[in-house]
Amino acid sequence: MENRLNDLNGSQWLYWTNSIYETNFPPDQTFPRRKAHGAMKPPELMAEIITFFTKAGEVILDPFAGVGGTLLGAELTGRRAVGIELNPEWVRVYQELRQDFRAFGGAFVPAANPEGGRLLGAELILGDCLAVMRRFPDESFAAIITDPPYGCHHRINGFKEETNFSMFSINAADFGNSESYQDYLEKIRVFGNEALRILQPKRYLVLLIGDRFHRGEYLPLGTMVAETLRNIGFRWKGIRIWWNKATQRPLKPYAVKSCFVPNITHQNIIILRKES
Repeated sequence: MENRLNDLNGSQWLYWTNSIYETNFPPDQTFPRRKAHGAMKPPELMAEIITFFTKAGEVILDPFAGVGGTLLGAELTGRRAVGIELNPEWVRVYQELRQDFRAFGGAFVPAANPEGGRLLGAELILGDCLAVMRRFPDESFAAIITDPPYGCHHRINGFKEETNFSMFSINAADFGNSESYQDYLEKIRVFGNEALRILQPKRYLVLLIGDRFHRGEYLPLGTMVAETLRNIGFRWKGIRIWWNKATQRPLKPYAVKSCFVPNITHQNIIILRKES
């Protein structure tokens, strides 16, 4: 049977369908530069996602690229990638990584590595993803794989107290600066319409979304985002619950001996498909 989606064999495909996704990726050599962002994902994780949803040589888009974890993952897999990032500081970090590191032997090594290595070619565009995406022709990308902001009021209204993320900006176009969750989900809807247009038919939009604990209540943000995108035409195909053991933060004693408050150590990998 022809494999129309990726280059995996049957066993590799089956392994990746487990809805529980535990990894143990330790920080790599690029981590000291990337960690300023706070919400960056291991390039190895992004490489695994990219490998499942694309074939070698295909082009992927990350509209919320941050410091380039998805772009680095693409470099490890032989895919081409384009990223968009609103914050010039994170673009600067990624450009320094491109200068100072090379891909070699399935990892990243300093550019001075005596055994050489491959230049990092993935492009990161500085700009508002909604504006930049409008410039792409229809059906430009084989996959859209991204890690958008998780809701609204990043740092302004308590987000710093909930997590150690520092991917904060003062730009009004930043989804993380939405006035409310309703406003945030409206921006996700607008993003989704553009994603639907530029994604090739029968291909996938994959988002990493963390749930939130907001005003004393658990907020299943991953489900809310998935439903918003489902309502504009995507087919919601599944979810994987991801946890990286190597970088788990210490559990915090929220409301101990008072009431249950979860330590949210997982993230949702939301998988949606463009059917036509």
